Amino acid sequence: MRLVSTDPGFSWSGTGYVVGAFTVLGAMAGLVTAGRRRGWRWRLVAGRGAGIVLSLGCFTGAGALMLPTIVPAALGWARTDWSRRLRAGLLLSGGAVAVAVVVTIPDLTLPRRLVALTAYLLLCTVEVAVMARLYAPSLPRGLLPGRWLVVPLAVVLALLGGLALVGIRT
Repeated sequence: MRLVSTDPGFSWSGTGYVVGAFTVLGAMAGLVTAGRRRGWRWRLVAGRGAGIVLSLGCFTGAGALMLPTIVPAALGWARTDWSRRLRAGLLLSGGAVAVAVVVTIPDLTLPRRLVALTAYLLLCTVEVAVMARLYAPSLPRGLLPGRWLVVPLAVVLALLGGLALVGIRT
């Protein structure tokens, strides 16, 4: 960061939050991957939903710039049941946003901008690969019974995630 930042700074709380948010993301991606290999069905859906909601913590503060890069690209990478055109468009739009983020950083010289672009694209590629594990489909196409649980479960998880981010005044 010191190579590309115009005003570098450090705080233990910021570092702890970043490490904690990405630890949760990695743990949920690992849990979902293990569940997929073990043949989980509905527990996999619940784990994916919880992982997606909890992963939103990676996209707060300065990480908000990564959201329009990571989410579309991860969906394009993971959703093999979607059309190739849509998937390619999602991957290209994620890449274009990543380039736009680095190009619009003010006051960077060309060498620093190239270092920033390389580092940012590598970081985004790793995060897209991790997030794709959460976005990959988990239910076989022919499995209709009980599918009505997916939407209410996703809504409840989203509300709980929002509540966790905002908090309750007491």
